[in-house]
Amino acid sequence: MSVLEYTPLDEIPIRVQKLRESFHSRKFDPVEVRLRNLRKLYYAIEDNQDVLCQAVEKDLNKPVNETRVLEINIILGDLLFIMENLKSWAKDRRPEAVPLMYKFSGSRVESIPLGTVLVIGTFNYPLSLALQPVIGAIAAGNTVVLKQSEQSPHVSAVLSEILADQMDNELVQCINGGVEETGVLLDQKFDKVFYTGSGTVGKIIAKKCAESLTPCILELGGKSPAFVTAQSKNLDLAAKRIVNAKFVNAGQTCVTVDYCLVEESIYNEFTEYLVKWTKKLYGDANADNYTKIVNGRNVKRILSLLDSTKATVLYSGEHNADERFIHPTLLENVEWHDSTMTDELFAPILPLLKYKSLESAIESVIKNHDTPLALYAFTDSKNESKLIQQRIRSGGFMQNDAVMHVGMPQLPFGGIGTSGYGQYHGHDSFRAFSHERAIIKQPWWTEILLDARYRPISNFDATLARFATVPFKTFARTGKIVSFKSAAFKAVIGIVAMYGLYVGFTSDRDAKLINISF
Repeated sequence: MSVLEYTPLDEIPIRVQKLRESFHSRKFDPVEVRLRNLRKLYYAIEDNQDVLCQAVEKDLNKPVNETRVLEINIILGDLLFIMENLKSWAKDRRPEAVPLMYKFSGSRVESIPLGTVLVIGTFNYPLSLALQPVIGAIAAGNTVVLKQSEQSPHVSAVLSEILADQMDNELVQCINGGVEETGVLLDQKFDKVFYTGSGTVGKIIAKKCAESLTPCILELGGKSPAFVTAQSKNLDLAAKRIVNAKFVNAGQTCVTVDYCLVEESIYNEFTEYLVKWTKKLYGDANADNYTKIVNGRNVKRILSLLDSTKATVLYSGEHNADERFIHPTLLENVEWHDSTMTDELFAPILPLLKYKSLESAIESVIKNHDTPLALYAFTDSKNESKLIQQRIRSGGFMQNDAVMHVGMPQLPFGGIGTSGYGQYHGHDSFRAFSHERAIIKQPWWTEILLDARYRPISNFDATLARFATVPFKTFARTGKIVSFKSAAFKAVIGIVAMYGLYVGFTSDRDAKLINISF
């Protein structure tokens, strides 16, 4: 298997400049060229999925079929959805409800590529979190630098080799390395930076981008809660879904259930189901068959949390720090000020908190961990689900399941507040790496219709300019709907407009009474 080699520091500016020059050649602008490159990427992933999955296994000990399901399938699905729709997304679109003044202006909205963009991936899903932004950037017509995580060295080495071999190096370049290489990269002027990772590093990225007014997208994380209420009709299945979402990838998933809020009246029953499913799905977990924590530093962090918690262990097993193995763990009697409730866990630990009042539980979430990346409500009450959804701001929301929304390219994915900003996947990936440019092509003959804009502007001009640019209001001060759809009204407007055209063509500017166009 390939060995990761860091990119020499002096090569980084040269490679970035090469991509800038290839972008300005505009050879990647045509939609057919973009589609051709996306097809190349599709087959690069599909044909090499075995070696990619093996690389993930070598880095994180993640079972091969988990990578197929949780990364390869999602990447290929996103690619197919984007390729199927790219031609329609890339077309110019007409603005809606154009005022009379602009009816003949040929106005439209054009999606243009941003330029040369930087995508910074991360270790926990090293394929999908690196490639899905790259897919959007290519679809939008950009050239791309991909900086993969040095904490997944085998994946970074293999994917770099595949992309270098099968993709145009004037379109995509992989830059590998650590903090120093990333610093040199960020010193280059990109047209957008896309970062996935921690909030701590996200702040550094955002600050660096601000120095050069470079827009950035930050896909971060947070403490995403799951509410389980007495109105849930299937506590057994709710427990199964939460256990699966929480402990897959050793809890190293940005949208996983970080902690669980359980209504007191069903707490004992629900926790029995939780223990049952944790034993059934992960009871045999060990250092040989379960995903590893990414590095020793994070193992120490997690063990320190478990040592300092005041909670009670409901279920756990033997940990092995040397093998970077943390056994799936359930904690109960957890308080809001507990060590496990301070920051995002990013670990196979599930704290359980009881609540009596749903309203008070919601208030506690807002007070302690507002704007999570994901929000989950396990309830069959429409009112409860609506209350949770409306009161707590979050990147995404699911009822009676968790994590699954991330796999849908038809839905936007992204954070809010401390969980990040900007969205991608599917059409939103195309939008993320495009600029919507306003286009107007004004015919010379419309000058007679637009003459009211020049000084001196008379009262007639001002009144008629309002008529031509501001739509009629359809409401009264009280909020009552007012309709102007009668045939008589339309006839009056038509007569006034025709008279305006007549006056515009036959009178000098001071004499004309109206100057509008349809």
